[in-house]
Amino acid sequence: MKMSILAGSRKCCLKILAEELGEKVNDSHKLKDLKKIILASKECDEECAKEWLNTIIERKEKEEIQEHRRQEEIVGRKLQEEIQIEERKQQEEIAERKRQEENQERWHKKEIEEHRRKEEYEERKRKDEMEYELQKIRIGAEGRFSNSVANQNVNSTQIKPKLELYHLMQKFNSDESDISLYLIMFERLTKQAEIFENT
Repeated sequence: MKMSILAGSRKCCLKILAEELGEKVNDSHKLKDLKKIILASKECDEECAKEWLNTIIERKEKEEIQEHRRQEEIVGRKLQEEIQIEERKQQEEIAERKRQEENQERWHKKEIEEHRRKEEYEERKRKDEMEYELQKIRIGAEGRFSNSVANQNVNSTQIKPKLELYHLMQKFNSDESDISLYLIMFERLTKQAEIFENT
């Protein structure tokens, strides 16, 4: 077998060829060592070795193409996953911003509502206080008016001339007058003078 048929072959292909020829080889063998082992093999002639090597090379190329595609698919899937993760992250960030904006808007509305209720409460309180003060003024005015009327009544009563009963009645004389008759006359005089009992 000529050395020329092995020229340009890669170490991995020569290692496979040597193994298929029944030779014991490992990764420690160098390229020139593998060529010597294959050329020294009695299992295959030059034509067979050439055809066998071409088959190994084609198979290896197909495997490498498949591996390359597989790696590309892995990279593509990984890239797609990263894109999806980034999109989810962006969506979550948008949703979080929206949630924060909604919370802030609700808080702002709540603050406005509380401020409005507080103002309404203060307004009601102010009106109640004003109404209370006006009620006090009305009650005070009514009280003063009642006192004034009462004072006028008292004054009008006091304006009436006071009649001294002892000027109107004669002194009781037990020798000449009857006590019952004297008391009847006294009662009549008191009514005429508008003097009530117990006053």
